[in-house]
Amino acid sequence: MIMSGARDAVLDAVQPVSIHGTILYDLVYTHVDDGQRRRARLGAESVYDDPRPGDAIRVSYLMDVATGVERR
Repeated sequence: MIMSGARDAVLDAVQPVSIHGTILYDLVYTHVDDGQRRRARLGAESVYDDPRPGDAIRVSYLMDVATGVERR
């Protein structure tokens, strides 16, 4: 479990979703250090502009929940 902090990953898939006009992103990514594949749904304000599969990213966590994604 990741209590807090950030881990490097590679973005495998990204799907924008609109829920009642609010843009969210469904992300699938793989951690670089252990190959663990994870999924997260984050608001557009928590993700960098124009995310694309293959991007090198850094995922921030709090209590094992992804809270933000930035490009490395």
